[in-house]
Amino acid sequence: MAGDLRCEVCVIGGGIGGIATAWHLARRGVRAVVLEAFTVASGATGRNGGFFIAGVAPAYDESCRLWGRPLAIRRHLATLAAQAEMLGAASQVGARQEFRLTGVLRVAMDADEAVRLRSHHSALLADGFQGSLVGPDALPVALQRPERLGLFTAHDGSVQPARWVRALAEDIQVYEGTRVLEPPTAEGAGVRVETAQGTVLAGYVVVAADGGLSALLPSVHRVRPRRLNMLATGPARPGLLPVPIYARDGYEYAQQLPSGRVTLGGFSDLDGEASWTQAAVVSAPVQDRLTSYLRDELGVFAPVTHRWAGIVGYADDPVPTCGPVPGSDGRILALGGYNGTGHVQAWVAARVAADLVATGTSVDADLYVWPN
Repeated sequence: MAGDLRCEVCVIGGGIGGIATAWHLARRGVRAVVLEAFTVASGATGRNGGFFIAGVAPAYDESCRLWGRPLAIRRHLATLAAQAEMLGAASQVGARQEFRLTGVLRVAMDADEAVRLRSHHSALLADGFQGSLVGPDALPVALQRPERLGLFTAHDGSVQPARWVRALAEDIQVYEGTRVLEPPTAEGAGVRVETAQGTVLAGYVVVAADGGLSALLPSVHRVRPRRLNMLATGPARPGLLPVPIYARDGYEYAQQLPSGRVTLGGFSDLDGEASWTQAAVVSAPVQDRLTSYLRDELGVFAPVTHRWAGIVGYADDPVPTCGPVPGSDGRILALGGYNGTGHVQAWVAARVAADLVATGTSVDADLYVWPN
């Protein structure tokens, strides 16, 4: 951005949440300007495991216990609808090839986890959702153990997140390299946003920063930034991981790309208190553990070529944040806190935010928590 700017809506954050918000607004006849401190998809959107999955962070049976079945059903249905809408949008922008609908396999690593996985599966089936159990002999060879169990969801898969989101941003006015210096402030009938390049005066501001949400909106204290570690290898033997896998209640996640490369993330619990940070710097102990898991558990001996960390937003509930910031007269909205399951949930939150900006209401405004 060069100099001051006036616009109808200013979106802060060029990840999936921010770009999707601008995309949804454009389809409602509202033009938005996106401010991104670095480049589109350079944050958690481009630094994640590349999973394309329906549902929320907790297992479905736990979601029913936490929030009651009616709300758990609505949240799950919203993510299923979002998957279909995202694939449609990807086709429109020439990025459908960035998605692979291979299904996803959740793997219970021991007998106790297998009990939890069966409960998750039973709850899904009870409400008419998909999922099929996979016995230990049908798991990928490296993961086969007598006490293990899998759950396969055919509608899920993976995505190359950076390329897809950058394609989605092609027709959106994005100012990269434009850092917001302080929290946006309501001013009269609009909102002021200060950047190093100039001032933006907007009718509405949507802060879609996930892990950076509390830094830009300190009042949204329920969302905390957390560091997640990943690595990638050179090409490994084909067929080691036929589909993306979640393991150990989702703490570990891996997939093998068509090129043969394997990407692996996890062990945030090993990082402990050090994981609660805004610094996207890799943790040496976590990376060491990922390396040994790669060899000892997955049987991948290709050299590690990349190591990185991404900052995502977590809430204790664990429910994402979406809605107007108190005291802003509905003119500043916040999106984030997806608890490590942001790619599809951010699309849902972006649609809700776009409805609220464009019409003042949304039938799904109660799906997520409003800022506090």
